[in-house]
Amino acid sequence: ELMTMYDGKEDELIKNLTKMKSKQNLQSSAKASKQASIRSLVDETNPGKSAEELISAYDGKEDELIKNLSKMKAKKEKKEKRASITSLVNETNPGKSAEELMNMYEGKEDELIKNLTKMKSKNLETSAKTSKQESIKSLVDETNPGKSAEELLTMYDGKEDELI
Repeated sequence: ELMTMYDGKEDELIKNLTKMKSKQNLQSSAKASKQASIRSLVDETNPGKSAEELISAYDGKEDELIKNLSKMKAKKEKKEKRASITSLVNETNPGKSAEELMNMYEGKEDELIKNLTKMKSKNLETSAKTSKQESIKSLVDETNPGKSAEELLTMYDGKEDELI
């Protein structure tokens, strides 16, 4: 039928069919890319249905599905950050509540987590140093080395493990 319509214009027919094939390949590639995004988002959000079920239900509306799954992912990440911040605040006791800090750092939660993590590390270092100092004082009391614990701590500042 096409051959009859394009009788004598076969080059034009070939050109048009090639364009159609190219367009179909692009659409197929775009759809495959969207489906890969959907599968990834489903793995991250666990929405209660499989990726295949959602792809089937949203056939032709993949962009809408990706938008909804992205919102779910953002909400889940925000909840996880909130839990992390609350835990870090409880561990570090920075002088403000988790809620106050989250309000102050709204939109900069990653920065807040980084700062609280640094504070936690510093607190752990301070706690370890205090523990070592107490151990040294106890050992000085037991061994009476001829110098006070304070003198030894000053001499071995930063080298408490060596002193012990």
